[in-house]
Amino acid sequence: MMSNNAASIEQTISKLLQREMFSLAHERIISALRDDPTNTKLRLALVNVLTKEHDFHAARTLLEELDEEQPLNHRIESQLPPLLLSTGDGAQAVARAQSQITRAKGLSKSHCLLGLARLHESLNDVPAAREALAQISTDDPVIAANLQFTESRLLIQEKNYGAAADSLLAFLKNHESMPEDATSASASDAWFQLAKAYDRMGEYDKAWAAADKGHEPYQGWTPDKTLADLDAIRTFMNRDTLRSLAHADTDFEWSPLFIVGMPRSGTTMLEQILSMHPDVSNGGEMTVSMQMITEGQRISDSYLSFPNTVVDFRVQDTNALGQMYMDALRPFAGSTSIVSNKSLALQPQLGFLSLCVPNCRAIMLYRHPLDNAVSCHTNNLVTIGHRYTTDMKTFGRIWTARRKTQEHWLEHLDIPMMELHYESMVHDQDAETRRLLSFLDVEWEPQCLDFHKSTNIARTISFDQVNRKMYSTSDGRWKHYEKHLGPVIDEVGEYL
Repeated sequence: MMSNNAASIEQTISKLLQREMFSLAHERIISALRDDPTNTKLRLALVNVLTKEHDFHAARTLLEELDEEQPLNHRIESQLPPLLLSTGDGAQAVARAQSQITRAKGLSKSHCLLGLARLHESLNDVPAAREALAQISTDDPVIAANLQFTESRLLIQEKNYGAAADSLLAFLKNHESMPEDATSASASDAWFQLAKAYDRMGEYDKAWAAADKGHEPYQGWTPDKTLADLDAIRTFMNRDTLRSLAHADTDFEWSPLFIVGMPRSGTTMLEQILSMHPDVSNGGEMTVSMQMITEGQRISDSYLSFPNTVVDFRVQDTNALGQMYMDALRPFAGSTSIVSNKSLALQPQLGFLSLCVPNCRAIMLYRHPLDNAVSCHTNNLVTIGHRYTTDMKTFGRIWTARRKTQEHWLEHLDIPMMELHYESMVHDQDAETRRLLSFLDVEWEPQCLDFHKSTNIARTISFDQVNRKMYSTSDGRWKHYEKHLGPVIDEVGEYL
């Protein structure tokens, strides 16, 4: 029987997940697992959090451990195919999903077929996705709703935007009468897909209105703490302080590459480009740094909170934390020498990480703030914790604070760093790719120009873009939405 304490922990974590407080949920789960490391529910909750945070490698590693311990556990099995795909194993993901279908019956089989269709959609194989959907035969309203939503997404891939919009509006109407959490697709998901369809149709006001509807349930977030935290980091971690702190002195196995930027600024595209090089592995949005911060406080016996904790670090502490980072790379880095990390938490953490893995490099990636604002607002970032995208003034304040933090690191860190603009990469891919590879001190690799052919499928919301050739249609997109961007312009004016 589960203890009252264990049940209380799981209830707390469940509430944090419902509120999209993924970092705090992650921290609570790690703490609880120290006392109960074999708890299946906690480990599955951690898989869920890691997936929400887009740390797919860590999620896959943990889920495969659970699958080995509990073969044929349906809850574990159902989560494996998308995680296999998210880490680049598309063929294995499809094979695993097909294997589950052969054993499933009734509604379970229909759910498996839906999952297979979504895998094919992510692999840009629309005919195979439709073939999977055609095998679903049931009157179950939940299955029917999920099938309709998947059909809508396929229509967008087929550029049949009018039909997609009609289908999504029908889905939203039906969704109103369904119980909460009845479908895997939420109303917010549908509103953001509708925004995409309208955008492609040139119906920009309708697209913005649809995105506003997607954001509606997430209003009310305030940026004060985030802004104060970034300001405190910039004030404390100056060059003199950083040079006086303990740095790891271990000869680490891999060289970390940190891709530092805002969401929807091209981090996924850049990582795909670099992953085509035989010396570079794609780490995605790794979350190990959050665990390192918590562990750093524990092993240094510090009573201070981050970032001040670092003043109590000894060299042996930074060595241990650096090794912790290397251990997170081990399951997928293989024989490469450089491993990228595009976590969206890197902006506040880069100074800390430079102490633990001083053999790292960083790319400061920028995108025009208004294009960035439009892309963030019209895509579903709120359900993965980016609540600041709901309000344009708040977005502008966060964007500016994060940009100033990147500029701070350029001034105060001693690690190799380069600046790159998304627009420059789009308009002169060859020259910028050569500059990137020169910065990494690796040989020229022409395959990097064909990043859209990568089998390492990007499983962020950018996947349908980074698996196409370089295009420039997103550059200057903000002009279609200028009437909605006044609050952002007021905040980011110095960068325009």
